[in-house]
Amino acid sequence: MNKRFLLALAGAVFFGLISIYAAKFYLEQRVNQTKSQQETVIVIAATDIPLGTKIEPQQVTVVRYPKELLPDQVMVRESEVVGRVSVADIPARTPVLSRQLAGPGSLPGLSGVTPSGMRAVSVRVDEASSVGGFVSPGTYVDVIAILQPQLDGARQVSKVILQKVRVLAGGQQMRNNSDSKPALVNTVTLEVTPAQAEKLKLAEAEGRLQLSIRNATDMVIEKTPGATRRDVLSDVSLEQRAVEGTRGGGGRVPMASGQTSPQMPSSQPPAWIINTGAAPATAAAPAAVKRPAPAGPSRPSIELIEGAKRTRVEMVP
Repeated sequence: MNKRFLLALAGAVFFGLISIYAAKFYLEQRVNQTKSQQETVIVIAATDIPLGTKIEPQQVTVVRYPKELLPDQVMVRESEVVGRVSVADIPARTPVLSRQLAGPGSLPGLSGVTPSGMRAVSVRVDEASSVGGFVSPGTYVDVIAILQPQLDGARQVSKVILQKVRVLAGGQQMRNNSDSKPALVNTVTLEVTPAQAEKLKLAEAEGRLQLSIRNATDMVIEKTPGATRRDVLSDVSLEQRAVEGTRGGGGRVPMASGQTSPQMPSSQPPAWIINTGAAPATAAAPAAVKRPAPAGPSRPSIELIEGAKRTRVEMVP
């Protein structure tokens, strides 16, 4: 075979391979350049960062992230994250957001996680008022006050006094149990405004507080009128039966028409009851005349009881 032909063939193959490699290198550079223009560096959590924690360097790292998928308020410099206090639980491998961090210089604990303009106020709770221990840090609750109005003779009322209040801590714990089981605590710390703090502490001193858990995404603030005993029963006839009693007319006052009504104060003239046993009615009240009840204003009357028989007569003026 001709040596010149072989040399030409080898040269063509060599330069062809060089061209392919150069084209591949060029395309990779263009792809990387385009990709770098579409990405940026952000700070993510390397481990789980609990609420109220001062962030250490080993807890965060910097990675590249697509610009089109960037969340709002994402942190892009590690130096701006290290040393800050977290005001929310930050899961591992998630971007660190500025709203999850307290202001620079904040100290760990409640003072660091309480936003500017808000206050952390603790209230006493028991198993019932803390919804069986399910009120945990990070949940949102409504506060119901059960207390006595200042009006004379008024009975207890219940009223929702605060809505969508964030729980900062349960007892002395600012984070949930790792096993996610309900934990019973003696106090719950709530995040409120100064005006809400005044109302909350007065309600605690004057009555009892109950907490109700609400959905964290529910932003609706309901307007409630409060509740009294009558709102609970919602039945006037039931209240009348409770006053009258249920045993053989006990607690009832017979009326002239033969009907009965609850034993309540009345402006009617007094009636005297005379138990004559088996004696006739005329012997017990010789001056009384038995006659039907007039349609006009009722007069003083006497009720005669003869065994199981009752007779009402009016006094003749």
